[in-house]
Amino acid sequence: MPITGNNVKENKHMSKTVTTPKGKAVWPKIDAPDTKFDDDGVYSCKIHVSEGEFKAFEALIKPKIDAAYKAECIRQGKEKLRMAASSPLRITDDGDYEIFAKQKAKVQTRNSGLLEFTIAAFDSQGKKIVKMPNVGSGSVLKMSVEPNPWFVPSQGFGYTLRLRAVQILELVENSSGDSGYGFEVEAGEGYVSENLNEAFPSDEATQTTDVPF
Repeated sequence: MPITGNNVKENKHMSKTVTTPKGKAVWPKIDAPDTKFDDDGVYSCKIHVSEGEFKAFEALIKPKIDAAYKAECIRQGKEKLRMAASSPLRITDDGDYEIFAKQKAKVQTRNSGLLEFTIAAFDSQGKKIVKMPNVGSGSVLKMSVEPNPWFVPSQGFGYTLRLRAVQILELVENSSGDSGYGFEVEAGEGYVSENLNEAFPSDEATQTTDVPF
């Protein structure tokens, strides 16, 4: 299947974010943050995509990461930096092409104090979901993510993908509970929320909404 702009694209509404291809979710933590290893909680989601879509997405974010790497080399006064071992894009031991994104639920800042975050959700028709359903493994999702480069001398240069929003195309609930993020209406049948807010926000609405992460 050819890769088109509808599968992998940069979000025109929010230039820092990019939209992943659709993929099958693996242990998503998006309706409630996981506090097992972080008391403040972390939202996260992994999706498995096709090889072609994985490579297309990798190519889409590469210029952003390369530019950040060059800037960090200049800041460190070095021609080359060691690359971190971890990456949000990987091929699993089972051969799956995986994209991983996460977002802290709470962040303590110097100027604004404690900031709390949630993950925005949209249904297959691009309409905002007021209450996040209990999204489980096997759900088919797209993610709106923001590449976040980092450098630690002991680990090297790397990057994460900050999870901003998801579009739920097919919902599998856990057995236990034009959008401003770049999602479009998906043709054919798909998950449609019964608890909706407005459809894709306008450019004006997006520009006046400050999401500080």
